[in-house]
Amino acid sequence: MSARPGELWLGLHCPQLPLLAAWQCDPEPPGLYAVHGYRRGRHVILQASTAAQRAGVAPGQPLSTALAIAPALASRPRHSRAERALIEQLALGAWRVSSHVVQAPPDSVVLEIAGSRRLYGGLRPLVETLCAQLEHEGLPVRVGSAPVAATARLFARHGLHAASPGTMREKLADLSLDALALDEEQAHALAGCGLKSVADLLRLPKPERARRFGSELNRRLACLEGRSPTPLAAWQPPETFRLRLELPAASSDSSALLFVLRRAVARMAHWLDVRDQALTRLHVALRREDGGGSVPLQVGLSRPGMDQARLLELLALKLEKLELPGAVEAVELHAESTDEHRPPQADLWSGNNRGDAWPALLDRLQARVGEGGLAGLAVRPDHRPERAWRWVAPGTPVRCEDERPRPTWLLPEPRSCRREQLCLEEGPERIEAGWWDGVECRRDYFIARDRQGRRLWVFHEHAGEGGWFIQGVFDDIASTS
Repeated sequence: MSARPGELWLGLHCPQLPLLAAWQCDPEPPGLYAVHGYRRGRHVILQASTAAQRAGVAPGQPLSTALAIAPALASRPRHSRAERALIEQLALGAWRVSSHVVQAPPDSVVLEIAGSRRLYGGLRPLVETLCAQLEHEGLPVRVGSAPVAATARLFARHGLHAASPGTMREKLADLSLDALALDEEQAHALAGCGLKSVADLLRLPKPERARRFGSELNRRLACLEGRSPTPLAAWQPPETFRLRLELPAASSDSSALLFVLRRAVARMAHWLDVRDQALTRLHVALRREDGGGSVPLQVGLSRPGMDQARLLELLALKLEKLELPGAVEAVELHAESTDEHRPPQADLWSGNNRGDAWPALLDRLQARVGEGGLAGLAVRPDHRPERAWRWVAPGTPVRCEDERPRPTWLLPEPRSCRREQLCLEEGPERIEAGWWDGVECRRDYFIARDRQGRRLWVFHEHAGEGGWFIQGVFDDIASTS
């Protein structure tokens, strides 16, 4: 993209991305650790921890040489899928301060911050806030800014900032050619011509540059100077959350699984926070090492929310009951069932959230006894009392518009009684229904008291053999409140 008046781009560069991706699920990485790749028929070190570098391990070094120098070194192969997931996490963090975010693989993200900068009171407060949040999430970054996205990405690698196109071109010209991260063949050709800086390269006539080093180099320089547009694909947070994290070593230990789940849940919470959504159901799949498929886990919340501690508690309860048939090598999270986020209201004086206690209890009980072990009651549109209710999921909101007096307790079956033992107080209320399903009734209901003074709900049956029956008992406290 060319420089547009008023635009300012911020580049976020994660220099340790391959190392973070390969070792992200280790509670305590060893002192000497690294990540390696495969180049020209051999394994070479790509990145190494600070302690490993002090011991003599360096990027580009053959893995065998690194192990000879530091026998205690632990190295893992590069994990490209995990790196892409971290780039998406980085983009999610950028989305907090800007709605114009572009992923710049393999290790960067750029975002337009001209409007956000004013919101945060300047570039420095914005950068400090964003970097602190990303650091807290385990993604330390370098930042750079420029009026052009491509240049902001480059400046992020070197910690440079430029607010105007003129300053940007001056700082760009001061960079060495190594800063452009050209491919090895092109960098060798430029060095062979005695060129050392970007300024040296820009001084060459364009036709001469194209003839010697290819037209692609001219296009790249034009983009970096803001003289030529570069199409960039805008990124948005995904509608559903999917994440796969692999365990450092296959295990069936619940504490090891919970450690990885804690990492995954934290990232999902970040996704929910950015989308201002609350979770209603979480799907977890524990992938077995022996290829025997996955062990599914589901956690449903009685109230949409995103309390990480509660969610991990529910997952721990699920794992307690689980008998894994084999060791687990990876954990997959899938969340697509979300709802509008409504923060719980706390008590004005104590600050405690009393309204959340009941949903939390329901969630714990469901985690222990299973989702089919709990049920609630709701009304059903039927005049016959024994058919006017149904089982529903706990916490299901129901509304009853019938304000006629009804007893708190219904007997399992109407019990016959004698009319002369009752003192009728209210009624009759005629209920005549059921002709459509073959369970017909034609009854006159009364509120009555028996000889012990109990308030009863009785009826006189006109259909069939007829007679008087007790169907329910009123709770005096509930009925008078």
